[in-house]
Formats: sequence, C-alpha cells, structure tokens
Amino acid sequence: MKNNSSIGFPRLVILPIIFILTVSAIFLFHTIIVEQQRLNNVKQCLEDIRSDAYRIAGKNITTRTSYEAERLSNLIKKLKDIKKDNSFYTVINANNKKLINLAENFLKASINPQDIQPEQSILYLTNSLDEVIINTLVNIDKEYKASLRDTIKMEYSIIILICIFIVLQYFIADAYMKRRLIQQELEHQESESIIKKLSERDTLTNLPGRKKFYEEADREIATATRYSSDLVLIKMDIHDFKGINQKYGQKAGDKILARFARMVRKNLRRPDSFFRVGGDKFVILAPHTSSENAQKLAEKINLLVKKDKTTSSISLKINTGIAPCVKGCSSETLMKEASSALKSSKIRGAGKVAVYEKSEN
Repeated sequence: MKNNSSIGFPRLVILPIIFILTVSAIFLFHTIIVEQQRLNNVKQCLEDIRSDAYRIAGKNITTRTSYEAERLSNLIKKLKDIKKDNSFYTVINANNKKLINLAENFLKASINPQDIQPEQSILYLTNSLDEVIINTLVNIDKEYKASLRDTIKMEYSIIILICIFIVLQYFIADAYMKRRLIQQELEHQESESIIKKLSERDTLTNLPGRKKFYEEADREIATATRYSSDLVLIKMDIHDFKGINQKYGQKAGDKILARFARMVRKNLRRPDSFFRVGGDKFVILAPHTSSENAQKLAEKINLLVKKDKTTSSISLKINTGIAPCVKGCSSETLMKEASSALKSSKIRGAGKVAVYEKSEN
C-alpha cells in the first residue's frame, strides 16, 4: 500500500494539468465562437458591398445619393480596417488588394462618372466587383472550415486528455483514498475489537471476566443440553486471601493471584475455560467433565499450589465448589449453585472441595 506522500505528488501534478487543459478547452471554444462572429461580420460586409453596388449601378447619376456613396465608403473602410491577426485578412487582401481596389474604383466611378476610363463602365465594374466578392466569399468559407477543422481537432484532443487525466486522478488518488478509508475503517474495527477484548480481560491475570463467563456459559449449557453431555462449573477462591494481603502487602497478593492464574491455566484441558469473576474468586467451565473428575482436578490444583515455590512459602489453600449442569439450568443458576458449594467447602475447612447437592437449597 502506497503512503500518503507517494500519492500526494501525482495529485499535485495531475490536478494542475487538468486545470490547464480545461482552460485551454474553454479558450478554444471561445475562439470558435469569435471566429464564427468574424466570419459573419466579414460575409455581411461583403454582401452589403455587393448589394449596394448593384443598387447604385441601377440608378441614374441624377438619382444617386450621397448617403449611398457614404454607406459604401464606410463598408470599404471596414474591410480595410481588418487587422492582420484576423484569420480572413489574407483572403480579403489577396492579389494586391484586388477586392478593395475594385470597390474603391466602383465608388469613384459612381460619384464621378466622367472619370471612368473608356474601356470600363459602371456595369463592367459592378460585374467585376460581384465576381471578386463571390470568389472571396468562397475562399473565406474554405479558410474558415479549414481553421475550424483544426481547432475542433485540438478541442477533441484536449477533451480526450482531460478524460485520461481524470481517470488517472481517480485510479491514483481517489481510488487510493477509498481504499485507505476502507483500510482505516477495518483498522478502527480491529482496534475496537482489541479494546473490547482487553476490556473483557482482567489486566492482572489476563483472564476473561464475569461478562465473558456468562456468554461462554450460555453457549456451553446449550450444547450440553442439546447433546446430553456433562458440564460442570468449578468455583475457587484462596482461603483467607484478605489476611494474606494484610500480612504480605497488596503487591504480594497481586503476585500470588497472577501466579495462581498461570498455574491453573497451564494445567487445564483445551476445551476448559478459565475466568476471574472477582477478587480472589476464579471459575472453571469444564465441558465433558463429571463431578468426580472435577473433584480430581480441584485436588490436583491444591497439590500444585502446595508444591509451588512461590505460593508454598505462604501456605496457600484453595477452597473449591463444584456445580454440575442439569436440565433446565442457566448460567446464573449454575453460578449460584457453585457459590453455594464453595460456601460449604469453607465450612468444612481450608483447602476442602464440595459438590453442590439439591438438598443444599
């Protein structure tokens, strides 16, 4: 998985490129609109010159007005004012400004017919001007279409590049961010699961607590009931643990609890579950175990405690209460019965084992 810095650099490169390409595409689109407007203006100007020329030529010298001549003069001036950066400048000024020269000659002839050369006439000049204007209009259309074709090609190329970079942005950055968010969510869930497990465990003995016991007990009771198998709950506590704490200190007491938990857990079977349910009280949930075998396990634990170097110097003794699971039993009743049996063992003396009997109710 890439880190944030390796993803950040491509994002810093791709996003500006997308921005620049987008601006370029907008500029080209604006250029197409401007060129279309220029084309319309030039064509309109040429069409007006043409129509004005025919209108002037169709009138007698006496009926011609200065307004018509002035209008034609303004149209010719408009053509002459076309700047070199205009894409139609070359077409308008082709053949040494033939179009503009013909238009000016026609204007002079319409104002001063006496200046017309013998081989020329108003009709001749009108036809010549009409022919040049038509050719110019054709050439202008060709020039515009060629320019438009190139511009559209560039526009499509830029749009394709924008799409490519957007896809790259998605796969490199956005897709990574989505994967990262999913990973963070999984890590968060895993952290919550670890926190939950830690909260369910006793920090001193690293054993699951009372809440976890009831969850596990309900499952084991359901299984034992379904298959009519044995299940016992063994509840233990350290005899006079309060006195041990007072005599040796709480630190020594904590050490004894941790040592006892490790010793018991090490000697349990894989199916057995071991819990610390409070203070010096521990329970073993033992499936497929009879009361007799549970008593043997309790006696074995007492023997281990007696022989252990850490605990033997303090003369620890473990009281144990055993409650077998019967039909209709629940985790709460099983715990109560084990507690009742534990009380019976304490009455009998330190280090004793007692099995719950129904008569104890």
